[in-house]
Amino acid sequence: MICELCGKETPRARTVSVEGSILSVCGDCAKFGSEVAGPIRVRRQGNPVVAQRLERRQQRMSERDIYEAPVAEELVEDFGERIRQAREARGWKQTDLGAKVNERASVIAKLESRAMVPRDAMIPKLERALGIRLREKVEPVAVKKQAGRAPVTLGDLVRMDEE
Repeated sequence: MICELCGKETPRARTVSVEGSILSVCGDCAKFGSEVAGPIRVRRQGNPVVAQRLERRQQRMSERDIYEAPVAEELVEDFGERIRQAREARGWKQTDLGAKVNERASVIAKLESRAMVPRDAMIPKLERALGIRLREKVEPVAVKKQAGRAPVTLGDLVRMDEE
């Protein structure tokens, strides 16, 4: 058996507690800790909730390549026209649709005229009530990475667009 403190080989190891750690040590190193009598208790792992939070924090704090993260879905450009057409196809007034999605008629009017963009929480309500899709999948755009150069500025982006 090898001593966990000094690394010497010893025929008879002793189990001691050194500053809260349980170690198998030789007779010479046993004086640095207190002898543990009976079976060694295994400490429980930390709180699982804390472990989950630490894992989520690690994911949040890790660097992500923004060029590789595609946006899953975006609001369609003609959302106002789609809402109006679907509402009229059902024979509803703006107040009727507003009652179904728990919004005022003025909000529905602003959405249809595109004076207002629907909140993320409102989009699924409108889609369910009208039976339409207001989001569409967007294909990722290829972006040139410039290795070893200075960061891209707005002027660089304009020049890339002109090319």
